[in-house]
Amino acid sequence: MFNETVQNFLTPKPIRVLLIDPHPIVLLGLSAALDDNNDYEIVGKTNMAASIMDLLKLKKPDIVLIDHHLPNKEGLKLIKEIQAAGGSELKIVIHTAILTEAETCELIKIGVKGILLKEMSTGLITQCLQQVYSGGEWLERRSMRMAFEQILRRESAFQVVAEHLSSREMTLAALIAKGHSSKSAARELQITEGSVRVYLNRIYSKLKVTNRLQLALLFKEKGLS
Repeated sequence: MFNETVQNFLTPKPIRVLLIDPHPIVLLGLSAALDDNNDYEIVGKTNMAASIMDLLKLKKPDIVLIDHHLPNKEGLKLIKEIQAAGGSELKIVIHTAILTEAETCELIKIGVKGILLKEMSTGLITQCLQQVYSGGEWLERRSMRMAFEQILRRESAFQVVAEHLSSREMTLAALIAKGHSSKSAARELQITEGSVRVYLNRIYSKLKVTNRLQLALLFKEKGLS
């Protein structure tokens, strides 16, 4: 009895993993890759966004391994919802075939600790899960390069635009480019709607655009919105 208790104490608990992927065949493959490894316990798997929150509540995984491109659900919003539901202890690893520069940058910004591309060897999955569970990060090199390249482009574009605008004008331009009305922008900046119109005319003149749509398109083209 004593030896059994000591053995149980010394044997680490398996890492509890929730698998989420839009393709059942991928879920089957991930299950096969992890089932034979005593370091991991698959506590649930799903290909439907609607069932994720219930699984998080019932199964309480340590790690969510997810392809966030699920049908009828915006991926980044889904990841934020999972983070909010799972709390600070839950770790998320992205496992996907498609990842844009913008997504990569945003995922890193919101705190995703692991990114794996499906083209990579399945043997790397367990290495990634172990490293992330231990408090580390696993950000695939190509994803990191994409993210840093976009950050550099954004900073460069910001500098170009900011050279023409004051700090207040830059803040207002960003709000308008995101779709704020004059009223909501005025409220955000704690100025009058009249002042917003004055600032906007200056902004249009300096950036050589004529209206809100052109301003929004300029910010989108520069990667600033």
